[in-house]
Amino acid sequence: MARPWKDKKTGKLHLRQRIPSDMRGLKGTFVTLPVGKRTKTIKIGEMVQMSLHTRDTIEAKRLHAIADAALKRFWEAHRTGEGANSSDNLGPAASWLPEQGLMTATPKPQPDSDLITTDALIERWLAYHSDKKAKNTLKRYKASLRSLAAYTGARDVRALTDDDLHAWAEHRRDKDGVSPRAINKNDLVAASSMFKWALDRNGRRLMATNPAAGVRLGEPKALVKRERTFRPNEIRAILKASLNVQPHPRDLSISNAARWCPWLAAYSGARIGELCNLRGTDIWAEEGVLIMHLRRTKSGIPRKVPIHTHLLEQGFFEFVRSCGGKPLFYDEARHRTGALTDPAEIRAQQLAIWVREAAGLNDRDVDPQHGWRHSFKTIALGAGIDERIRDAITGHKVASVGRKYESPPVPMLAEALLRFPRYKL
Repeated sequence: MARPWKDKKTGKLHLRQRIPSDMRGLKGTFVTLPVGKRTKTIKIGEMVQMSLHTRDTIEAKRLHAIADAALKRFWEAHRTGEGANSSDNLGPAASWLPEQGLMTATPKPQPDSDLITTDALIERWLAYHSDKKAKNTLKRYKASLRSLAAYTGARDVRALTDDDLHAWAEHRRDKDGVSPRAINKNDLVAASSMFKWALDRNGRRLMATNPAAGVRLGEPKALVKRERTFRPNEIRAILKASLNVQPHPRDLSISNAARWCPWLAAYSGARIGELCNLRGTDIWAEEGVLIMHLRRTKSGIPRKVPIHTHLLEQGFFEFVRSCGGKPLFYDEARHRTGALTDPAEIRAQQLAIWVREAAGLNDRDVDPQHGWRHSFKTIALGAGIDERIRDAITGHKVASVGRKYESPPVPMLAEALLRFPRYKL
């Protein structure tokens, strides 16, 4: 009876069998066999060898029996002329493989590969996405994925299951003190993104399943303590503090950001991070309307937003002209090229601290930055500005496919902003 073969170097157990003499014509072709809850495609040589990804003898015998039966069915199918492309070739595994969605399509043959740890997969994923995802996204995902790598250690990612991902999520909650909401929103999204990539052509189909798919921790019902918009007294306190900011003795970009970013956010609902990325070359007149071109946005889609006349009366355009084409709210000379943290992100974080201190915004249940998006849209609603226009100005996703075909032009956005009431301090 065939039994698992032990690799003396790694201690792992394998399926290892000599090719039958009447099957030598299949040398150089591929066979797909089950390993646990996934499949693996290996090249047929003098020997058919496949790691069972375990050192446990009992578990190896179980996995070996299933794979051995599938291989016997493979040989028999070719002897009878039935071929080797149906799920019948997987023998005892065929009953559950279709249920798991693993047999919806025959995977393209790929040579067997060595152990791929989570760390190794992370490096491949990062290298591929280095020019395809925003730096901040890569940085955020990388932190989550490194935690997963530390938890899974030297295990092969192709052997991970949804139970493993759920156990890691619980570890993040119970040992690392991360909230279930943050785990669901950040950690599991990052892991799922990486595994999905490893499933497709760009990831060389390294994996057969996504072990993070469907994994989610239960979240306690959030207790909402207050509205997410700023209250009138909070709006006045922030904007007054902004008007009274004094020039910074060492870095004028710090005081410039405190002076203008809250006001720009108040009249546009733009994210502070989007505003902190503005350069002098991003401000220009289009169709008779002065606009700011927000190049770097959360969605990755740039947008043009008219500048409210109240800001022009305060001297915003003169300030922009004084900066030339340089960044308006950070000093390039003070930041290292290629740094992982974007200088605009650093400035946005500093502004949040400044707002709380300068405006006395002590209520931790309202965001000192994001509160402007909620406030702008709420005030715009009260001013009768159409929802599609509000979404275009703030960069929110539209509610339907049909709305995606509507691209409100700059003059239309400017006309709507004329109806947006001025802040009175």
